[in-house]
Formats: sequence, C-alpha cells, structure tokens
Amino acid sequence: MTVRRLIATGRAATIVEETDPEALPEGHVRVRVAYVGVCHSDTALVAEGAAEFPRRLGHEVSGTVTESRASAVPEGSRVSAYVGDGYATEVVLPAERAVLLHPACGLLDGALAEPLACVIGGMEMLDLARVPRVVLVGAGFMGLMALRYLVAAGHPVTVIEPRERARELAVGWGADRVLHPDEVPGTMNAGCPVVIEATGGAAGLQLAGDLAAIAGTLGILGYHQSQGGRRTVDMESWNFRALRVLNLHHRDTGDLLRWMDRAQRLAAHGILRPAELVDARVGLEGLPALFAGAHRPDSIKTVVDLAGQEGNERLGG
Repeated sequence: MTVRRLIATGRAATIVEETDPEALPEGHVRVRVAYVGVCHSDTALVAEGAAEFPRRLGHEVSGTVTESRASAVPEGSRVSAYVGDGYATEVVLPAERAVLLHPACGLLDGALAEPLACVIGGMEMLDLARVPRVVLVGAGFMGLMALRYLVAAGHPVTVIEPRERARELAVGWGADRVLHPDEVPGTMNAGCPVVIEATGGAAGLQLAGDLAAIAGTLGILGYHQSQGGRRTVDMESWNFRALRVLNLHHRDTGDLLRWMDRAQRLAAHGILRPAELVDARVGLEGLPALFAGAHRPDSIKTVVDLAGQEGNERLGG
C-alpha cells in the first residue's frame, strides 16, 4: 500500500504525493496516522517562503502503531508521535518519540498533546506564586489552552482579544475578565505584574509590553514568524520598567516528550481537552488549498482528519 504525504514545494505551494512505505529500522515504529493538527508555524513558514524546499511538515500527530521493532511500543498501541513529517497517512519514528496514550485519551486529544506540551513548558517558566492576576493577550488556540491551564491552577485571568468568537470561548474557558483591545483601560498600562503574549503579531506584542508593570514579567508565548520574525519594541520603556522578558518556547526533546505525556493525561482526566477547540477539519487532499490561504479567519484550530471517512474535505467543522 502506498503512503500519501504533503510536500511543501515553495512559497504558498504544496502537493500531495504517493510514495512507497519507508523501511522500518530497529528500534522504530510505523504509525497509521489518525489526526494531525495544522500548526500556524507550518502555514506561516509556507506562506512566507523563508525555508528550504521541498520539505515535509506536520508535528502534531496521533495514530496507531501498525508495525513495531521496539518492545516498549508494541503493535496496536495508540500514540502521540513527535515527528516533523506528520501530514501523511503513515509515519516512521524512533520508539522513544512515541508517547503511549492513556485509555481515556482520545486520538484527537492525543494529536494535540504536542502544542499543549509547549503551553505546559511555557506556563511553568512563570513565577506565579505571589501574583494576584494574570493578563493574557491573545485567545487563539495556544492562548486558550494557556488560559485553561492557568484557570485549572486557580489563577484569575484577564484576556484581551479582538475576535468576538475567541472572546466568547475565553469566557467559556474560565477567563475572569475579557476585553477587546480597544476596551483596555488606561489604568492597566504599566500596571500588570505578569503579562503573557500569545498573538504572534507585532500589535499584540506591543500591547503586552505596554501592560507589564515595573519589575513585572512579560512572557512571549506567541510564535513570531510573520515579517521574518522582525519586531520593533520600545526598549527604553522596557529598560525603565526593568521588565523580566521570557521566551516561553523550548527545544529540548526530552522535556517536550515528558510534557506531551502530561498533556495527554490532562486530556484523559478531562482537565484540559484541546480537542474541544477543534472547529475545522480537512482531509489530506484538502491541505494544499488550506496552505494556499483557504481558511476561515475566525477558526481556532484545524486538524487533518484521517481517522474518519477518507476524502473528508470539510473546512467548517
């Protein structure tokens, strides 16, 4: 049986091709893919064209092991797979990069364990022991997961978000207060001890920086790829307020795998289920259109659905 996979060929250009299955080395497993989360870092990379092409993409993956050469991950195991080529009908990966799913964790939540792991690592960099309130700028997929994680720990969170639908979701996910950026009162400027930026945009970063208090913390969770990642910040203001600026991203594979395991456990126990934020599904054959820009502007999270009917091309839910 051939394998179908997405190949990014250039700026705003992708194709789905068929290839023969890869060989299975010792210590590896073959996974039939069920779901793949479509990450903004992937779509932005292709849209910007600032990468070497052709290349494979896709790192939010779940599925079932169909062949194993590793006793720790036997055939039939349901896993979250930490890979970089997940937009495919199957992937081959080292067994140590397969996170076994709890029986109560669904495959859709399992696919989204990787982005939730990034949130877990980022939030735990913050010293919140004596903080009365957290401000979160941006309520997209990552922002909403950060919100729920903070709410689960009992923190009052003020969310600032321009999109009406995302603001409504923030209310449902436990925000103590929700504001449009135009509604932010002047009294909040330079008055918030901890501000988390989760927009990935210049305007969101500017707002978050302006809100952080003297000796406060600005945590940057947003992934800043647009405009080549270049941003202009008011360093005089940041210097004067002695801000503690934290990059909340991580690159240690061992840490991410450990947090992926924690993420799927959070989902299994119903504490934080990222699958609840999925509002758009697409089949593998529909990915090229999505990477070319065919997506809903108010969508929170899109997944490639290979677990249901083949050829599912829905972009609306």
